[in-house]
Amino acid sequence: MNPAQLRAAAQKAQREQKRAIDKYNRQVRNHNAAAKKVVNDYNREVRSYNSKVRARNRQVENQRRRINQEIARLNARPTSATFSTYRASTATLVQTYSTVESSLTSRAVSPTAQRFVDLASNETANSVYLVNAFDGDGAPEDDPNEDELRAPSMATELAAFGQDLVNRWTGALYALSPHNPDAARHFCTSAREVIITMLDSSAPDAEVKQEEPACKVTDRGAPTRKAKISYLLRRHGVADDGITNFVDEDVKNLLSLFRTFNDGTHGHAGRFTITELSGIRTRVESAIGFVHQVVTVSAS
Repeated sequence: MNPAQLRAAAQKAQREQKRAIDKYNRQVRNHNAAAKKVVNDYNREVRSYNSKVRARNRQVENQRRRINQEIARLNARPTSATFSTYRASTATLVQTYSTVESSLTSRAVSPTAQRFVDLASNETANSVYLVNAFDGDGAPEDDPNEDELRAPSMATELAAFGQDLVNRWTGALYALSPHNPDAARHFCTSAREVIITMLDSSAPDAEVKQEEPACKVTDRGAPTRKAKISYLLRRHGVADDGITNFVDEDVKNLLSLFRTFNDGTHGHAGRFTITELSGIRTRVESAIGFVHQVVTVSAS
């Protein structure tokens, strides 16, 4: 080869070497970028998870603080005979919640089970607050006006059970007026029907018996409410006696409230203030949301 050909061959070799080096460097950059994205995605997920854990812990702590504050207010007053049945039912609910919460701190539980326990804390706090409201120790500064007190709600949650149930609950809320002489009977009848229909339609007797042939039954041979609740929770993958006991006690507490609200002594609407009526609405509305979580299984 003459000198010109040698120079051309050397230049070609240099170009090929440069292309190879550029390709290698490009592959390294792509690899590093992909690795960096994986690391960044992982770190972002960790930060998101930690943020959610912190938020949940704050929520749990706030709920625990609220329950303790309501109980402290209740214990600070002399024992009252007013609404004694509901008061006793609420004391049982508080004990049931304390038991299930304590039991879950010593063992690992599924996120679904923990979610039900978190919801249970809200139910407990609302029930104790209502006892305080009945004793005249509510929070009138948070009272809604009469239109807000009677405004419809829960339409989305109840729509799955038929428009009739939506109408019943809307009618029950509309009856919550200090000027309505039939408020107690109307509200109790409609609200009780909403809760019972949600449970019974979601846990038909035949399905409960087929799932658990040895379940406890009533004198008429139908599965007990607690057996239905156990069946509904198992559909979520939650087979925990403590959570089952709480949901059952929560429904008992609600039925006790209905009896109290429709009682001959305290049943007429004129004996209930806006603060009490607001507490009743919050208690029952929260319970409907809680029961809706129990009876509804996500498609996922």
